[in-house]
Amino acid sequence: MAHKQFGIAVIGSGRMGSIRAGLASQHPAVNFLAVSDKIEDKARKLANDVKANRVSTNNDEIIDMDEVGAVIVSTSEPEHCAPAVRALEQGKSVLVEKPMALSVEDCDQMLNAAERGGASIHIGYSLRFNRHYLVGRDQARAGKLGRIVTCVGRLYNTRGTALAILKRSEEATFIQDALTYMVDLFGWYLSDATPVEIVARQHGLVYRDMGYDADEAASAIITYSNGAIVNIALGYALPINYPTHGRLIRAEILGEKGVLLFDDDHKQAIGYSEDGMSHAYVGHSMEMSFLTSNASGNWALGKYWGPLGDETRAWLDYLSTGVPCPNATGTDGRRTVQVTRGIEHAAATGETVNLPGSNA
Repeated sequence: MAHKQFGIAVIGSGRMGSIRAGLASQHPAVNFLAVSDKIEDKARKLANDVKANRVSTNNDEIIDMDEVGAVIVSTSEPEHCAPAVRALEQGKSVLVEKPMALSVEDCDQMLNAAERGGASIHIGYSLRFNRHYLVGRDQARAGKLGRIVTCVGRLYNTRGTALAILKRSEEATFIQDALTYMVDLFGWYLSDATPVEIVARQHGLVYRDMGYDADEAASAIITYSNGAIVNIALGYALPINYPTHGRLIRAEILGEKGVLLFDDDHKQAIGYSEDGMSHAYVGHSMEMSFLTSNASGNWALGKYWGPLGDETRAWLDYLSTGVPCPNATGTDGRRTVQVTRGIEHAAATGETVNLPGSNA
C-alpha cells in the first residue's frame, strides 16, 4: 500500500487546534506543520509546543504555502467558512471542527469549493469515534437491528462548560454546539433516510439570569423519510462542580429485530484527589471527577487517547493511504446544520418545520 506524505496547516491555536496540531506532529505522514492564530502569543506558544515549521497570525499565508497539502480549521464557529473555502479551492483537503458552519449557506459555499477544487471536506464529530458507537453502527449496517424504528437520546453538561462556550462565541447556541452531536450520531445511523420534519421546544432560566440570550433546555422530535422518529433532548445546566469533564449522553436505537443501548454517563471510572483534578475545558479543579468524561479524550503518557485522537488519526490515515474513514463528510455536516437550524426555528416559533424533500 502506498503511503503519501504531506504538510498540514492548523488554523486556530486554541484548545482544539492545539490538540489536533499535537496529533499531526506525531503522525508519520505529516512532513511539514504550520500553525496560525489571530492572537500571536497563542500561535507562537503552540508552534513552540509542537515544533511547527511555520507560525503566522495570517491564516491565508499558511493555507497558501506550497508545503501544505491539507488544512485543519479549528477557529471559532462563525469563522469556519473563509479558511475552509480558501483551502478547498486550492485542492487542499479540509477537516473543520463541528458544526460545519452556523448557516446552510456557508455549508454550501464550502461544498461548492470542495467540488471546484477536487478536494475532500470532513467535519469533526468526534462522538462517532467512541468505540461503542462504531461497533453499534457496524452491527446496524449488518442488519442486526432490522429497520430502525426510533432513536432516543439526551445530552447533559455543566454550567462551567456552557459559560466557556458562550464566552467563546455568543453566536453559537447550545443546540448548534452540543445537541448537534446527537443529530449527527442518529443521522449517521439513519444514513439511508433523510430528515423531513421537526417539532421542538426550548426553555431557559440560568443563563438568561446572567444576561445571555441562551436556553439551557431543548427537546426535538425529528421525523425521517422512512418514518423513523428521533427524539433528542439537551440539558446544559448541571451544577458547575458536578464531577463531569464533558458531555453526558444516553443514546438508544430501537429496530424491528434488535436494540442498541448506550450509557455514556462515565460513572464507571471515578477519580478523587485532595489536590483537585483539573478540568481540561473549563480550567477549574474538582476533588472528584468522572475520570474519562472529557469528551475529546486525554493526554496520558505523552500521547492523546480518546475519540478526538482516533478521529484525527483516521483522517490523516485517509489522506495518506486513501483508505476510507468514518469521519463525518461535508454532506453529513450540511445536513446536520440544516436540522439544528430547523430545531432552533421550531423551538423559537412553536412551528413545525418541514425540510426540503418532505411532502408538506
